[in-house]
Amino acid sequence: MTSKRKYLLGYAAAVLSAVLFSIKGIFAKKAYALGATPEILLGIRFGFALPVFSWIALKSPEGLGLSGMNRKDWIGAGIVSALGYVLASLMDFRGLQYISVGLERVILYVHPTMLLLLSIAMGRKSLRRSMIPALLLSYLGLALCFLGEIHVVNPVRTLHGALLVFSSAAMYALFLFGAEDIAPRIGTHRLTALGMVLAGLIFGVQAGMVAGAEMFHQPSGVYFWSLGMAVLCTIAPVYLFGVGLNAMGAARLSIASMMGPVAVLPLAAIFLGERSGLMQWGGFGLTLAGGMLLMRK
Repeated sequence: MTSKRKYLLGYAAAVLSAVLFSIKGIFAKKAYALGATPEILLGIRFGFALPVFSWIALKSPEGLGLSGMNRKDWIGAGIVSALGYVLASLMDFRGLQYISVGLERVILYVHPTMLLLLSIAMGRKSLRRSMIPALLLSYLGLALCFLGEIHVVNPVRTLHGALLVFSSAAMYALFLFGAEDIAPRIGTHRLTALGMVLAGLIFGVQAGMVAGAEMFHQPSGVYFWSLGMAVLCTIAPVYLFGVGLNAMGAARLSIASMMGPVAVLPLAAIFLGERSGLMQWGGFGLTLAGGMLLMRK
């Protein structure tokens, strides 16, 4: 395969991965409309994905399986996975009950700025003057999106949902911060798989405790949308992300991944009837511009 063809395939994989990751909220909203709760939805979703990620953890591409991990690796992987896959997912799915998919995606998109600020606070990076406009654009865009949604729905519900999703983004930034140390030792594929396995076990137990037998007596549509999230929004994007990363590198992959948030607003309008006004689109554009500027810096 020529390098140009490999790059094009990698770019297509990266864009598709970003879009599939981003439409998770649409699937969740569809399941909520049928009566599912966040606990039930997460339990079923990760239950479907658990066998696949268990196999990846045991047969990881790094070639070590689980035998090469020491106690420190296990503890570190457990802590960052609890932040990035358990707490972040739970807060995100709960927040989606109160806000639109478009606002959820914009809030989650500011996690790179959170990671940067955390890295500066912990001394890993230094704040340069050229970064400040990017940070201001990102949060100005987020504020516009938030204000635009408050005008059309209940302000208290919107604030509650936005704070939950913002906390989810913060948890994911903490996960990335910790993963920078752990992933080089145990491998990115294995860390991802272990995180998904841990999330599947925790959410399965949680769903059993909260919902009990009700988890197995949901409308067929709940299982359909949960399976769609497991396959299309969890397993497939992880694989496609790896293809894109190998072909393009991290910097170009970050730019290609912007297509995910861009696709959310029109798709949410088509499948959920969520209409975005001028403030939402303007805020969305500012947040994307801030993210792109930050990546360039």
